[in-house]
Order: sequence, then structure tokens, then C-alpha cells
Amino acid sequence: MSTATAKDTSIPSLIQLSRPDTELATFAAGCFWSVELVYQRKEGVLQTQVGYTGGREGPTNYREVCSGATGHAEAVRLEFDPK
Repeated sequence: MSTATAKDTSIPSLIQLSRPDTELATFAAGCFWSVELVYQRKEGVLQTQVGYTGGREGPTNYREVCSGATGHAEAVRLEFDPK
């Protein structure tokens, strides 16, 4: 896994790095519940957080995002051990 070079600020980070040797990554890939479950089962993933990325500025909610009107994508942020 690799992290993007640009800082993603669209999902407020509730995840804090639990160790100095870990990294954060954000993935947008359809329904975040399914994607989150896959990553939660991967060795080396320490914690996950779901939210939205991209789209218009300002608060949004699940119904608005699913309508396609906001331009957001459902996303999962995770802390992982790159080793």
C-alpha cells in the first residue's frame, strides 16, 4: 500500500497514528461499509474510519451522497503498518 502525496482533508481525521512506524491511507471504492470490512480483515491494518471524499464543500450526509448530487465518493481511511 502507498499513501497519496496530497493531504486529504475531506474526511475529518478521527484516526490518530497509534505508532510512529504506521501510515494513513484513504481509498474511495463504492460502498464504504464493504470496503471497510475488507481492510479490517487485512493483516497490518490497525484501524479504519469511513466518510466521504471529494465533492462540494460543506457538510453532507449519506442520502445526499448516494443521490449522486454532491460529487462525493464514499471512502475509507485506515492506519496501517507498511512493513
